[in-house]
Amino acid sequence: METDVVVRRVSDGLQLTLSRLSSLATGVAVIAGIIGAATFATGWWLFPDSRTAWIIIGGLICLIPVGAALFARLLLRTTAKYAPQLIENVRTFLGGASPASRVLIDYDSGQPVIASSKTFSGLRTELTSRSAELPALWAGVRAITSVPALAAISVLGMLGVGLMGTILLIGLLLK
Repeated sequence: METDVVVRRVSDGLQLTLSRLSSLATGVAVIAGIIGAATFATGWWLFPDSRTAWIIIGGLICLIPVGAALFARLLLRTTAKYAPQLIENVRTFLGGASPASRVLIDYDSGQPVIASSKTFSGLRTELTSRSAELPALWAGVRAITSVPALAAISVLGMLGVGLMGTILLIGLLLK
C-alpha cells in the first residue's frame, strides 16, 4: 500500500510541475509576441524601402522567441494527453530495479526540480529507451527537462529582440 501512496504523490507532483510549466510557457509566449510585434512594427516603419527584406529577416528574428515559447507549450499539450496513463507508468517504473527510479522518489520527497536537474538527464536517457513501454512518464520527463531550456531561449530572445527594437526606435527618432 505504501507504493500506491508514493505512486500517487509522484504522479501528482509531475502533473503539478507540468501545469506550472504550461503557465510559464503561455506567459512567456504572450510577452514574446508583444515584444516581437512592437519590434517588427518599428522596423517596418523605419525601413519603408526594404520591406521585403525586413519581412524575411526582421520577421524571423522577431518570431524566434515566440516560436520557442509556443514549441514549449505544444510539448506540454502533447504531454497532457498522456495524463491518464501517468499513474500506471510511474507504478511500472518504480516497480523496476532501475537506479534512475530514485530520481522520482527523491522528487517526491520535496526536492526542487532545479536541484534534481543533474539526475533528470539519467532518468531521461533511460526513459528514452523505454518510451514505447512508458509513454506518459517519458513525455512528462521530456517536457520537464526541455521546457525550461525553451523558456530560457525565449526569454533571452525577448531581451535581444527588445534591445533591437529599442535601437530601431532610437534610429527612427533620429531620422
